[in-house]
Amino acid sequence: KDAELIGVPTIVVVGKGLADGTIEVKDRRTGEREDVAADHVVDHLVRLVRS
Repeated sequence: KDAELIGVPTIVVVGKGLADGTIEVKDRRTGEREDVAADHVVDHLVRLVRS
């Protein structure tokens, strides 16, 4: 919740999905949430930052 208070545009949630190999990525600008494969999350975040 602190990330939302200070305005971080992208939130990465490492939770229960990690057992299945996924990490949740939330784009606060659009409200979109995605489950991204753990081994692809860095590339996904780079694309978000560059867009």
